[in-house]
Amino acid sequence: MNAAQRQRIIRSGWLKKQGGMVRTWHRRWFCLNNDFLFYFAKEDDSRPLGCIFLPGNRVSEVPFNPDEPDKCLLEISAGKGQSRVTSNHETYLLWATSDEERQKWIKDIRRVMYSSFGGAIFGQSLEETMAYEHKLGRKLPYLMEECVNFLTNNGLDVEGIFRLPGRNLLIKELKERFDSAERVVFDSEEVDVHTVASLLKLYLRELPQSVIPADYYQKFMNIALRFQSAQTPDDKHKAIFDLRENITDIPADNFNVLAFLCKFLALVSRNSEVNKMTVLNIATVFGPNIIRNVSEADSAELLMATADITQQLVFMMIEYEKEVFVVKQLDTVPVGNLLDLDPDDSTIVLKPTSLNLMDCITRELFGSGDNNLNCQNLNQLSFDESPSPEDKPVPPVRRKKMGNRRGENRKVVISAPGEELETHFPVEESPDPENQESETTESELTNGRTFMEEMQEKDIRSKFELLEQENKDLQEMKVKQDVKINEMRMKIARLERYIKELSTSNSVIVQRYEARISTMDIAHRTTIKGLQDKVAAEKKSTDEAVKRVMILQTQLQHYHLKYGEIPE
Repeated sequence: MNAAQRQRIIRSGWLKKQGGMVRTWHRRWFCLNNDFLFYFAKEDDSRPLGCIFLPGNRVSEVPFNPDEPDKCLLEISAGKGQSRVTSNHETYLLWATSDEERQKWIKDIRRVMYSSFGGAIFGQSLEETMAYEHKLGRKLPYLMEECVNFLTNNGLDVEGIFRLPGRNLLIKELKERFDSAERVVFDSEEVDVHTVASLLKLYLRELPQSVIPADYYQKFMNIALRFQSAQTPDDKHKAIFDLRENITDIPADNFNVLAFLCKFLALVSRNSEVNKMTVLNIATVFGPNIIRNVSEADSAELLMATADITQQLVFMMIEYEKEVFVVKQLDTVPVGNLLDLDPDDSTIVLKPTSLNLMDCITRELFGSGDNNLNCQNLNQLSFDESPSPEDKPVPPVRRKKMGNRRGENRKVVISAPGEELETHFPVEESPDPENQESETTESELTNGRTFMEEMQEKDIRSKFELLEQENKDLQEMKVKQDVKINEMRMKIARLERYIKELSTSNSVIVQRYEARISTMDIAHRTTIKGLQDKVAAEKKSTDEAVKRVMILQTQLQHYHLKYGEIPE
């Protein structure tokens, strides 16, 4: 095996392999490299004695044999449709030094065999598991969905769910089936509720990182501390709001798994009168499975010290799951429009513009095309009292041309609209019939023109009054909008004040947490030192006692040499 191949080694170590005609055990150095398991006579050999091709085969744990209690055996056998693992071996029987080492070998070998088919999920990171599930269009691990669906249909009313253990042999069998990329479907006649619940807990417990990654551990623990030390409902509401704002920062797959799990656990807690599992009980069980620090795996004392805070955090997620797990929408609103109304609000908003009043009204009122008036009609309107030359009525053709009139000083006075038309003529004894006819015709024309002008003026005034009413409505809407803007500004100021208060109290909470950890560490160190001193003192006392015994034995030997043995 060259240097490049050695760098790709997944696992290596000493195992005993059974072989030969008499099936004897031989100690060999095994190396798991890509799809092959190589074995060598010595650790530094470059040429292997043989290799095992793993994909398509199966690996399993050999059951415990009371006649050989020291043997921790694992077997590599042929897969479906095959009769032999290699041309020379039907199976390979390997002997590990301990059960822990055997489990590590089985886990790594299964990862090589089944990871590309969706298997080896126990002990596999959530990211790797979801990389395969995404190819199938799934948003959650299959095992979690199958367990939750079974427990929802069969386990909500079972007393002690998630608290009572399941059957160990059945749990191990189901684990091997899932690790072997088998899509197991639970049957209520074959499995029980406690076994499925224990399998779900085992999957979460064996994740390399908890559902909430360790990078976010301190942030969420601080939130749980604030919730735990809250004195008023407002303080608790602030902590829940902070949790909702920060929970979406974790990876999307972790968020989906956490939201799905907490929604199901909330459903379980609603049946606590029957199943005896309250939110606090469920939080105690699932706390270490949902969030844990990397250092807690090696320190049981640290795990116990932070158990109450972890419990409080999971309690918040389950009790307030509807408020916490809210998916954030992408904010595409420009900065200048942050104080605008909601998109669902139908209120018309007046915005600053460089247009004149008529353009503003046209654009705000008739831009949608719902009104009877349109922009073209508005452009034809004018606020002048006289109509445009194009709109003046065309006078009828006179029957006769007007001649010279005897009353040239005759004038026609048109009064204001709505008043009567007055005409003043000079009084003459004998009017000319031709002039009388022409005067009558001119009076009729003037009468008709005045009537048309009056109608157009009324129409314009009615439209102008309508526009004035619309403008008044817009002004009222603008006032209402200003009130809403002021309310939004007050809310923003209140939020800024809350943020400031949180920032000032954050340092105090962190100091309390650090002081608590420091106190526990000092107590731990003091206890250890006291035990060490006690052991040293006892050792010293023992040494002194041994020295005295040796002195007495020496003196007794001298006495025997000098005086002989003392008779009994």
